[in-house]
Amino acid sequence: MEEKWVNVGANSATYSSTTLVNGDIITCVLTSNATCPTGNPATSNQVIMTVNPNLPVSVSISADNNPICAGTNVTFTAVPTNGGAAPVYQWKKNGVNVGSNSATYSSLTLVNGDIITCVLTSNATCPTGNPATSNQVVITVTAQPTATFAIVADNNSICAGTNVTFTATPTNGGTPTYQWTLNGVNVGSNSATYSNNTLANGTT
Repeated sequence: MEEKWVNVGANSATYSSTTLVNGDIITCVLTSNATCPTGNPATSNQVIMTVNPNLPVSVSISADNNPICAGTNVTFTAVPTNGGAAPVYQWKKNGVNVGSNSATYSSLTLVNGDIITCVLTSNATCPTGNPATSNQVVITVTAQPTATFAIVADNNSICAGTNVTFTATPTNGGTPTYQWTLNGVNVGSNSATYSNNTLANGTT
C-alpha cells in the first residue's frame, strides 16, 4: 500500500509537534533558490518516531500488624505500579522522612496515631503522576493492661488435717495458666484452685 504523505509545519527550518504517534515518519522537502541547483527539490532522510505509552505511577503500602501493642515491631511493604527497573522509595512517618530506599520499612517505636506513607519515584519510560504518594496507614496502639492476681485461702488458722482451698483471682489474665507451689515446689494442677489437707505450720 502506498504511503500517504501529509504536509505539515510551516516554511521553516524547524518543525514541532505534540501529537506524534508511534510509527509516524517525518521528512522535509527542501526547494532551493540557488543558481543552477541539481536534484531540486530534495527530500531529506526519514525520522521514524517511537512513541512510548504513558505509564501511570502509583504505590500501595500495607502493615504486617495493626493494631499493635506498644513496642511491637511493624513492617510496612510498598507495592509499586510502573515503578521501573530501579524505583526510589522514601518512607515518611507523620510527614517526616524515615527508613531507607527500600520497598520495606520497619519500626518498633510507633505510637498511637502515627501515619506512615511512602513516596515512590519511578524510573520507567514516560511515567505520569511521578513521584506518587501511597495510601496512609494509621497506627493504632492498644494500651497494655497490667496482669495481676491474688490468692486467698478459705481458712488460714487451722487444726492439723484440716483441708484448705486456695483460690486465685486474676485481673487482665486473658486465658491464664496456673502453677501452684508448696514451699517452692510445684503442686496441684492448672486450675484456679488448689486444695491440701496435710499442711504444716509455716507452710508457704
